[in-house]
Amino acid sequence: MTFIKSPIRLLHSKYIIVFAFLLACIHSGFSQSQVKVGDGKSEKTISIRHAKRLAYDKSLGVDARRLIGDVECEHQGAVMRCDSAYLFSDKKLIAYGHISIIKGDSIFFYGDSLRYDATSKLANMKGNVRCIEKDMTLTTNTLIYDVGNSVASYYNGGKIVNKGNTLTSKNGHYYSASKDLTFHYDVVLINPDIQMKGDTLRYNTINKTSYFIGPSIITSKANYIYCENGWYDTENEVSRFSKNAVIVTKEQKLIGDSVFYDRKKGYGRATKNVQIIDTTHKSFIVGDFAEHYEKGNKAIVTGHAIYGRRIEKDTLFMSADTLFYEQPDSIKTFVKAFRHVKIFKTDLQGMCDSLTYLLHDSLMTMYNSPILWTNNGQVTAKLIKVTAGQSTIKYFELLNNAIVIQKVDSLDDKKYNQIEGKKIEGFFAKDSLGEQNIRKLNVIGNAEIIYYVKQKKNYKGVNKTACSDLTVWFNEDGVDRTTFRNKPESTVYPLKDINDDDMRLKHFSWMENKRPKKKNDILIR
Repeated sequence: MTFIKSPIRLLHSKYIIVFAFLLACIHSGFSQSQVKVGDGKSEKTISIRHAKRLAYDKSLGVDARRLIGDVECEHQGAVMRCDSAYLFSDKKLIAYGHISIIKGDSIFFYGDSLRYDATSKLANMKGNVRCIEKDMTLTTNTLIYDVGNSVASYYNGGKIVNKGNTLTSKNGHYYSASKDLTFHYDVVLINPDIQMKGDTLRYNTINKTSYFIGPSIITSKANYIYCENGWYDTENEVSRFSKNAVIVTKEQKLIGDSVFYDRKKGYGRATKNVQIIDTTHKSFIVGDFAEHYEKGNKAIVTGHAIYGRRIEKDTLFMSADTLFYEQPDSIKTFVKAFRHVKIFKTDLQGMCDSLTYLLHDSLMTMYNSPILWTNNGQVTAKLIKVTAGQSTIKYFELLNNAIVIQKVDSLDDKKYNQIEGKKIEGFFAKDSLGEQNIRKLNVIGNAEIIYYVKQKKNYKGVNKTACSDLTVWFNEDGVDRTTFRNKPESTVYPLKDINDDDMRLKHFSWMENKRPKKKNDILIR
């Protein structure tokens, strides 16, 4: 269950360079072309460097100088060329045909027309607008620059291309004061590694951080990400996805209210409503908080932590104060549970202090006062091992102070079949109702058994036997038959002559009150 390596790092410097380019184009181009026309007292005026013909056109109702043919004007280091232009005394400039604006020797603007109003301080460039710097190009039909507020915008769609990166959106804005670039509506970023679609994307050039605002989807060959809020610090290479965050790979799915990732440290964490779903093993872990370390592929989940695994048509649930997950290679997978461990499956429940579950060989080991319950049975020992296959619970092994207790009658709290020994091997099988029950027990070393003997439908007595080893078979009514080995010592007591309370083996302890009766009980401490 590899904790998803945040694919935001795939975005690292891919499109941030593109944003910076747009910033440079807008700021260095238009902001240096503010028109100062009128009284002629200001030094910040447009100078006419070349035109084939200069004329005054009074037909427009205002004094206007008309520049025709190979027009070239200059303003504060920015050179504009066009086919023709009008320079109005009321502080307006209109230019037409093959417009180009050059700033220095690296930034170029192109378009079909340009209008600038010195009163409102708005510059409007239209028609096949392009802004080029080296190998980066911005194209749009209309670009508006608010000189007074230092905000540049396009509203009818724009595209930025830089080598293999292409970013498109319906609207785009640059806020010079805060150094923010924002893109709105149908935002799409495509490069050979990823494709991003979103509603709003913002980038700050000071802290070099990108912000995802609104529903956003990031896809790559490795994974799929959805979030409705998030950010990525490109300089420190840390990121956070939040609000319905989902990260999906071929094998896993990670869900959390907030997902944080530090690429340099190889560390990630998810908080609140955390879900890690492993589609390969048909398992999941949920909790309030999760941490992941790329080295060794380790994850720790705490806070109402629950592990679940699908077994046939049922699900095995396991809770603990802390769940530890490790997948050191493509074959081995470990789940470890610490403190207040509880297990619930429809036909199997359990509890212990700590537990290890090896998914690669389906072996579960329970430590420190472990207990298992199955229907009307209970097993305890110093150590319990359970083999849980892909489809069902198959086998258990009890080591040291091992005892199996079976309630004889669900309505009678005094009659119990009991089997005890140094080691007990148990085998499960389905009964006529399709439920998993203990079918056979092998008791090895210091074997003892107490069981109620049934004749037809009534119990007639109690068999108490001690021997070296024994084997017990069960049916739906309880003990079906037994095999005693190595000098068994047996006594059969008539039912009328015994006190049920006296029929107890050394390690007998019936703990039904601790048993989780339903799934939610595993969270009760």
